[in-house]
Amino acid sequence: MLPKLSRLTLLLFFLITFPAFCYSQTQTPTPSKHKIQTLVGESLKYDVSFLWFNHLAEGSIDLSLGTEPNTFLVIMQAKTLGLAAFFTDDRVAKYQTLMKIGNDGLLQPIWHSSHTIRGKNKSIREKITKLTFDYAAGKVRYQRIKNGLVSDDKLYEIEKEKPLLDILSATYNLRLGFYGKLGQEKILIPTFHRKGTQEIVVEPFSTSNKKDKEFFSGDIATCRVLVDPSVFGTDGRETLASFDHNMRPHKVIIKNVIGLGDLKIKPQ
Repeated sequence: MLPKLSRLTLLLFFLITFPAFCYSQTQTPTPSKHKIQTLVGESLKYDVSFLWFNHLAEGSIDLSLGTEPNTFLVIMQAKTLGLAAFFTDDRVAKYQTLMKIGNDGLLQPIWHSSHTIRGKNKSIREKITKLTFDYAAGKVRYQRIKNGLVSDDKLYEIEKEKPLLDILSATYNLRLGFYGKLGQEKILIPTFHRKGTQEIVVEPFSTSNKKDKEFFSGDIATCRVLVDPSVFGTDGRETLASFDHNMRPHKVIIKNVIGLGDLKIKPQ
């Protein structure tokens, strides 16, 4: 049970960073004036719990400048702790996106990767999935690499010059207010999927669950986020997220994880 739980909790941090800063889409910012610059150097840390298990895993998300001019690197990683680390063989998951500023000011992924590491020293096993976006050609390159060997390498077509965002670039565009203020209206964000374009839905908070309401009590901004069930291994699409008075991510509940129920996260 714990290995499955840990596998899922390592993904919890995809949808928990949605503070909204007001920003006008009618103006195309130059890279030096783009609001993303105000978040460079930011590091957010979180604790994950489930039922009676506290501090089951810890995670972070960091933003830095990319090695190329006017690019930005997001690194989100998580690792299991204590007994969970023992049962998952010291699992670490790292998710990265290199972003650029598009002509309309939206942050666009140049590439996105997920990297899973298990074991230590000579027993380390690694799995990497990487997406490389070519909007001019209307192509996405999908690669899977296991212990240094490529197991899958395919090209998928997308509509030219219409970026499909990965979950991390979508998060930062939400934070910068490109989709409006959170919790006030429904927001649809197109994302890449090998079976076709899908959408992340961010909408005003709604729940009839008394315990969920108590968990978010006092939080200023709370949203209901709908994602594909495969993202978190859930029985539905629902995730709930709240933000503090500085519009930093505060609490999250991943609803109906298969076989486990609800998973909760909060800042360390």
